Amino acid sequence: MIHSQMEDSQYEIRHQVLNPNQRQQLEDRRRIKEQLHQLEQDNESPTHMYRRKLKISTDVNLLDQHDSFYHTTKSLLVLFQIMGVMPIMRSPKGVDMPRTTFTWCSKAFLWAYFIYACETIVVLVVARERINKFISTSDKRFDEVIYNIIFMSIMVPHFLLPVASWRNGQEVAKFKNMWTDFQYKYLIVTGKPIVFPKLYPITWALCIVSWTLSLVIILSQYYLQPDFQFSHTFAYYHIIAMLNGFCSLWFVNCTAFGTASKAFAKELTDVLATERPAAKLTEYRHLWVDLSHMMQQLGKAYSNMYGIYCLVIFFTTIIATYGSLSEIIEHGATYKEVGLFVIVFYCMSLLFIICNEAHHASKRVGLNFQERLLNVNLTAVDKATQKEVEMFLVAIDKNPPTMNLDGYANINRGLITSNISFMATYLVVLMQFKLTLLRQSAKNAFIASLKSNLSRIRTLDVDKLRT
Repeated sequence: MIHSQMEDSQYEIRHQVLNPNQRQQLEDRRRIKEQLHQLEQDNESPTHMYRRKLKISTDVNLLDQHDSFYHTTKSLLVLFQIMGVMPIMRSPKGVDMPRTTFTWCSKAFLWAYFIYACETIVVLVVARERINKFISTSDKRFDEVIYNIIFMSIMVPHFLLPVASWRNGQEVAKFKNMWTDFQYKYLIVTGKPIVFPKLYPITWALCIVSWTLSLVIILSQYYLQPDFQFSHTFAYYHIIAMLNGFCSLWFVNCTAFGTASKAFAKELTDVLATERPAAKLTEYRHLWVDLSHMMQQLGKAYSNMYGIYCLVIFFTTIIATYGSLSEIIEHGATYKEVGLFVIVFYCMSLLFIICNEAHHASKRVGLNFQERLLNVNLTAVDKATQKEVEMFLVAIDKNPPTMNLDGYANINRGLITSNISFMATYLVVLMQFKLTLLRQSAKNAFIASLKSNLSRIRTLDVDKLRT
């Protein structure tokens, strides 16, 4: 007692004679010393508690049994294999190897080569016909050039499929395996499997809707566009279905993240209600980091495909909007403009679904967990739990559950507003160009009519003089 009082009095004396910087340094040293002393005496929070355990041994049969995500979304994976979009394969049951694999010589990839070659022949034939028709036509107006560019731009995703989709096959397989491992770890930590009760019918419905919507959109262009031949429609069905399929895939993954985070948050709430939950919170924190990394892997795995996806939507929307407005200003509203507006509405709907679902998934995995942890009354729990809650919050801050296209762009609602602002800027420039063309054509028409009138007057004067 006397010794502590002497130390305090000496500290106060030193504190009075030191300058502000020295006082701050002395205060920091004293605080660190007290924290180290407290850690040595606190037997309730051993340092090994915060370390992540080594990789646990897994049972292959148990992995397959509780891989609910694969079983509920299998129909979409099979559809992508049939279309040759993403030829990844599932390992046989009981085989001790990654459950999802990707190889360039697999059966699925050989089929992808074949179906892609057949589709390429059809697309090239239609593209050649459209180019020859454009070259041979006598109407070379800017609006007609823009109109042809719209349907040529829709063909671009087909030619970029090997680079944008196949090239990232290893990352896609890694993402699928991360889902499988996460469900197994979740079962081990919580004692309950993750189930997706609504995902199975949703996935099947989206597979059907993807092709149905493709048929509806392309056939609507055939009936609404005057020069869109029926034979040309066969070059676009699989492309639109592929775009719909990728949008469906994004929706399914975001929905799965939402379902998993909802069940995880409920388990976290139940654990926080128990007595001394620090050890369990450590396992939950590691499990949450895996969930966040899995969301980041989703954007990385499909970065090229969704990056090109967004660029095609951006470009096609601008051109189609300009084409429809230009035709309305010059010739009035017709069925042709209705077809262009269908394309605009379709492209913007895809962009909205992707950005909106990514926003909701990031909110459920990140913000909702932060709110639950911030609502914990730290004064009512032990010190080990207090430290674990703080480390959980730090883990959320350092590993934000964002969907990023490999560093190019974050997929969220902000992407919608930025795209709309860019579209509005380019549309204003194009419309100014259109108005300039209209003024020039009106001026040329006026000059031509004036010259014709002058020539008529001169002809009449000459006739009068002769008479």
